[in-house]
Amino acid sequence: MNRPSPTGARPQPALVMTLALWLYTALAHAEPLAVIANKNNPNTSLSTTTVASMYRGETLHWPGGDRIKLVNREISAEERKTFYLRVLNAKPDQVFYRQGTPVPVQSVIERSDEAIVRFVGVIEGAIGYVNLSAVKAMKDSQIKIILIIESR
Repeated sequence: MNRPSPTGARPQPALVMTLALWLYTALAHAEPLAVIANKNNPNTSLSTTTVASMYRGETLHWPGGDRIKLVNREISAEERKTFYLRVLNAKPDQVFYRQGTPVPVQSVIERSDEAIVRFVGVIEGAIGYVNLSAVKAMKDSQIKIILIIESR
């Protein structure tokens, strides 16, 4: 009996289904995220819609007038995938442009929750997202949570 060559073979349906279930399970059990701002930011809470507007470049200034400084995780980070899916309804590599311009929305890219917390704690107009458990464990007095994005 001749077996087909593994090169050029199509993926087995069971493997495809297993990978799809794994991805669904990973996103379904993702940890809640905390959207954080500097402790001096006058906002005590924001809606998901408001945060989305900031990250899409539709809102450029905080209500008090300060320029918003966005902080993102790298494209491959699970936190970014979760944030983009739940808040922006987008893929993690989606590029947003300022309305009416060809200028992409700019953000600082940090590689860890700790780096985001440090950046937001130092830069008053910054906003970022991190795992809720990381914020609680770090107990950083320079930041505050302004939105919790629950897991689904």
